[in-house]
Amino acid sequence: MTVQTVRAEVGSDLSAWKTERHWSSWLNLAPQREVSGGRVIRHTREHRTNRVGNAFRMAAQSLIPSPSYLGARFRYLRAKLGGVKAVKAMARVRACLFYRLLTKGPTWVDRGTVEFELRRQQREFAALQRKARDFGMQLVPTA
Repeated sequence: MTVQTVRAEVGSDLSAWKTERHWSSWLNLAPQREVSGGRVIRHTREHRTNRVGNAFRMAAQSLIPSPSYLGARFRYLRAKLGGVKAVKAMARVRACLFYRLLTKGPTWVDRGTVEFELRRQQREFAALQRKARDFGMQLVPTA
């Protein structure tokens, strides 16, 4: 249904949008932040309707039971950010993957939930090592 909605609304030629950022902004899936001096002054949500953006949001909600890499990423974001923000974030990810698929060809390969969890653990371990180094300590893994 998502592909049919996108094809009906915009067609198969996405050359009207220069980059993924332009595409996701048009879909109302990009964050709307006003930043000054590196600080976020205002973070607003535009209330405009875009059928294609809504289709990507519905597609993102269907990732909850998915055993794919995207499903694992969605569940992680939902636990971390909350449901609404996670849906918007994953809708943007799916929209960018769709844009890349039509403009550059099929290069993305789903690696599954195990790969996502492995990468998440590596990121957390690296963060712990940085914190320990900042305190002048060293992490030593147990055998």
